[in-house]
This record gives sequence, C-alpha cells and structure tokens, in this order.
Amino acid sequence: MVTGDRGILLDIVKGVCLTVVLFVAYLQVPLLGIGAGVVAPLPVLFYQLKWGRWVVGVSVVFVTALILVLIGGPSVAMLYLIQAGLLSVVLSHFLARGYSFSRALASAVLTVAVVAAATVSGYGIVKGIDLHGQVTGAIRTNLEQTITLYTARGATGDDLQFLKEGLEQVGALFGQIYPAMLLVTLVSVAGINLFILRRFRDRLTVKLPDATLSSFRNPEHLVWGVIVAGFALLVDNHVVQAAALNVIVVAGFLYFIQGIAVVAHFFAAYTVPAFFRMFFYVLLVLQAYLALAVALLGLFDLWADFRRPRIRKNL
Repeated sequence: MVTGDRGILLDIVKGVCLTVVLFVAYLQVPLLGIGAGVVAPLPVLFYQLKWGRWVVGVSVVFVTALILVLIGGPSVAMLYLIQAGLLSVVLSHFLARGYSFSRALASAVLTVAVVAAATVSGYGIVKGIDLHGQVTGAIRTNLEQTITLYTARGATGDDLQFLKEGLEQVGALFGQIYPAMLLVTLVSVAGINLFILRRFRDRLTVKLPDATLSSFRNPEHLVWGVIVAGFALLVDNHVVQAAALNVIVVAGFLYFIQGIAVVAHFFAAYTVPAFFRMFFYVLLVLQAYLALAVALLGLFDLWADFRRPRIRKNL
C-alpha cells in the first residue's frame, strides 16, 4: 500500500470508531446523548470531504451499520442509516459537486426524507402495520404518562382537568404535524453539522462555500406555499388541513432561520458584544413569542429586504 491508501484506511477506522461512540452515546446516555446524536453525521462528513472520495463516507457508514447490527440489532442500524448515515453521505456528495450550503442542505434533506418515507411505508405495507396509528398511539401514551405523573404529585380538580384538556390538544396537534417536525429536525441536524464543519474547512480537499448564516435567504416563491396552506386550513377536510399544517410548520421554520440570518446581520453590522448575542439566543430558546417574532421578521424580509445596503446622504 502507498501512504495515501494507508491514510484513507486509517481515517475510515477513525470515522467508524467516532460514529459508533457518538451513536451509542445517543442511544444510552439520557439528555446529554441528544448532542451526540446531533453530531453523529460529522465524522463521515469530515472524512469524505477531507479525501474528496465518496467511497470513504460509504465505507464508514457501511461498517458502522454492521457494528450497530451486532450491538443493537437491525432496528438500531436502520435508525442510524435514516437519521445520520444517509444524510452524511448525500450531504457530502452535494457539497463536493459545488452546491451552496443552502442548496446542498435542501437537496440532502429531501433525498433522505424521500428514501426514509419510502422505506418506512414499504415496511409498513409488507408487515401490515398501521405506522401512523402507532405514532399517534405513542404520542397519546406519553401524554397519559405525563397526566399520571402530575396526578401522583397531587394535581386534582380543575387544575388536573385543565392539564388534561391542554395535553389532549397538544397530542392532537402533534399527531398531525409530526412529519413536519421530523423534517425540521433533519434540517436542524444538517445545519448544525455544516456549521461545525466550516471550522475544519482548511483541512478539507473539497472547498466549502464562503456563505455565512447572515446571508441566508429563502426562495421568494416559498411565500405562496404559506398563502395556499393558509387558505387550505379553511377546507373542511381532515387530510387537507393536516397537509396544510405541515406545510406551515416547515415554512415557518424556514422563515425563522431567515429571521435569525437578519438578526445575525445586524449583530455583525453594529458589532454587538458576544454576551448580548448569547443572551438573545438563550432568550430565543426560552421565549416562544420571541421565536414567533423572529419568524415574522424573516417573512417580512421578503418585502422589506432589511439587509439591503443603505446609502446615507449628507445634508
């Protein structure tokens, strides 16, 4: 073997070890393991783009899946492939083809979503399983466990009734929009990994785009999807309303990201100290109304173009 081949083989081994550790931590460690699950695609992204060869990423994913089959069975391996493995390979592929961050992310997420939907639907048909019923049943079970927990802690009377009614409404809503929430989660995972990957761009063979978050902008025609979905909510049909809700959730998230981009632009333009930036982002996580305001900011940026350079005239 030449030195290059040894280097590739060594990086494949490193990628497998890192990915297995991250995914096992995601499955076994409560709460903190969520962070490990989010960055599970990162080793494949890094090593595939480091060498500029898709075979590196595919090898890491394939060997990792085999190890996960031995550790936790086929279901764990399938979870990895859908949640991290396929995403990391196709995202690297689109970046290697010279796509922009937003285009590569969108292409990769749509590819994974289509493959995952086809795989899950096919499995359900072959096994004769009502997957939608199982998902909604799991949501209902979790809500019932929450009610039982609060009852054990002494909640009674009107407070308990108010809690039950509220959780029933939340359960009904999540039973309709969980496809959109899964898609939003996939976009978030891909975006976080791209953000981290940019810090290693000097070590990659594939040159990453120079675009930053503050330059992100949704396609202008996305607003028509929101308008059509809004009118579709008025249709007295459960399926149409559920589809419209999912469109609104995904579009709302995309406009939220555009709102964040506008905020990041102003933070950079006015040199806002890091402490106040961090305080704003923490508040954004804790305060739902602020998140809604940021999403509206992203939507109105379509017309106001808040990041357009302003020309100052001297009087």
